[in-house]
Amino acid sequence: MPVILTIDASSSLCSVALDTGTELNWSTEDQPRRHAQRLLPMVDELLADSGISKNSLDGVAFGRGPGSFTGIRIAVAVAHGLSLGLDIPVCGISALEAIALAASRESDEQQFLTLMDAHMGEVFWGAFQREGNLVHPISAEHVSAPEACIDALSSFTGTVAGDGLQLTPFEAYISDGLIIRPEARVMAALAAREWQSGGFGEPEEHSPVYLRQSVAWKKIDEQPSLLKRS
Repeated sequence: MPVILTIDASSSLCSVALDTGTELNWSTEDQPRRHAQRLLPMVDELLADSGISKNSLDGVAFGRGPGSFTGIRIAVAVAHGLSLGLDIPVCGISALEAIALAASRESDEQQFLTLMDAHMGEVFWGAFQREGNLVHPISAEHVSAPEACIDALSSFTGTVAGDGLQLTPFEAYISDGLIIRPEARVMAALAAREWQSGGFGEPEEHSPVYLRQSVAWKKIDEQPSLLKRS
């Protein structure tokens, strides 16, 4: 069975997971501004606690986004560095799909619309369908003004999940929704599926997904909030 390390920094959470095929070990910290300082030490700590050396890894997966521009870049750099240094394949995992999978473990619904706070007055969102113990996308992943997402929600009957629910335009959906952020421990199941289907590959085949041009991003503390939290 493959030994797969999964890392994610696409939200304020910094998380790592190690799937040995028989056991899943993981660690999650809320580190909104310390991804660069904590991600690699967390990897080392998890491997040490699991009694696994880096040379025993068969593959590395990372949260490819969408989400925090800086966090995604850090996760990509770490994953690609491990891939190249250890000569092992790599795979990017959707943050929105990870939220949908987490929601599917808490809800009996068959469909899930997940949304993340994209800041700058926008949200990331996409729709997913339950498929056995996993989920698969049934729409493209979007970045848009809240109105476009709300328009999609007007005809949606499944579960809504993600930290985007905390934004004022979505207050009508928050009582029935699930506030979930992506985590490596959930992504690990999606990484295992990608391994089985041949989805791992060379670093250049697995790039970050920002959904908008990087030049549009600004540091959050320099950008006035256009959407107030409820």
